[in-house]
Amino acid sequence: MSTSRTGSHVLLTGANGFVASHILSILIERGFTVTATVRSQAKADDVINTHPSWKGKVDFAIVADFTSAKPFDHLFQSAKTPFNYVIHTASPLSFQISDIMKEMIEPAEMGTTEILKAAKNYGSESLKRFILLGSAVSVLNSFEDMTKEGKPYTEKDWNPVTAEQAIERKDIILGYNVSKTRAEAAAWRFMKINAPPFDLAVINPDIIIGPMMHPIHGPKSINETNNFAIASFIDGTHKQIEGVTFPFYHFVDVRDVARSHVDALTNSAAASQRILLISGIISPQLVANIIRETFPSLRNRVPEGNPSQILPPGVHPTGWDMRVSLDILAKGTNEGSWNYVDLKTSVVDTVNSMLEAGVI
Repeated sequence: MSTSRTGSHVLLTGANGFVASHILSILIERGFTVTATVRSQAKADDVINTHPSWKGKVDFAIVADFTSAKPFDHLFQSAKTPFNYVIHTASPLSFQISDIMKEMIEPAEMGTTEILKAAKNYGSESLKRFILLGSAVSVLNSFEDMTKEGKPYTEKDWNPVTAEQAIERKDIILGYNVSKTRAEAAAWRFMKINAPPFDLAVINPDIIIGPMMHPIHGPKSINETNNFAIASFIDGTHKQIEGVTFPFYHFVDVRDVARSHVDALTNSAAASQRILLISGIISPQLVANIIRETFPSLRNRVPEGNPSQILPPGVHPTGWDMRVSLDILAKGTNEGSWNYVDLKTSVVDTVNSMLEAGVI
């Protein structure tokens, strides 16, 4: 059962990010005491300017470099009240890079291990759980044959992709897959070797879309996944649907991702688990269909494609066996059941948030 633990102290990293903003909103709503890390005071001010009602309900800590142990050591040592939980979302997610190893893979891995070290060395006995925002790319096979559906993925699967393959091919998407896989593997390895007094839960969502709560300053503020999965069909990036592919074909709404993290704080079933978050199928055609149907004013900007051809020709993505994860997620709710936001609701709410922010 999920219960509000008013007063329990949560450390949330990367608090001005797309997912973390939603997590922060729920933490505040449920009465947790929150210390949130951002890279600069300007980013902290940005969060409060975007959400004035949060003022006084969250303490910000500046961590300019989350790949170093020192800022996190200081954070744990100087906490006025000990942390009971950590939610670690800070990780590089920019595809505009030139060095896959130094700008994507190493920061993701070190950014995970360094905060775990600080939590073990300086977190008090009151620290119960460390929750890591991972990715379904740690689970799926980057080289799966999209022309035929394979055996459904489960929580026991690991992506076999290597850094060498990503670097050799100069493939940023593969680099991202490696970064998330290695970061998660490093976290589990740390737990096994060091046996800290707290436990670990890793939440692995597929493509995350949904309304934006993070600070927005123009179109470049649209997060990467909302950008390629939704905005690119409105802003002129794609003049047609034919030939447009996604790296993956399953999604989850950001509000479900946020809810799963906060529920997992007090859900005993989440201890030492990899939790998959997969709502359903997403494709360029499905997204275009929903936008054209729901937003008549945008119809002339969105390519029509072939409305009945849901997936690109020849694409048959492997599915997911969600039984174990759904059981864990359900045990974390007051209702004892878990229901996902569907694709249409997610796309419509995302487009509305983009229109309200004036970024499309």
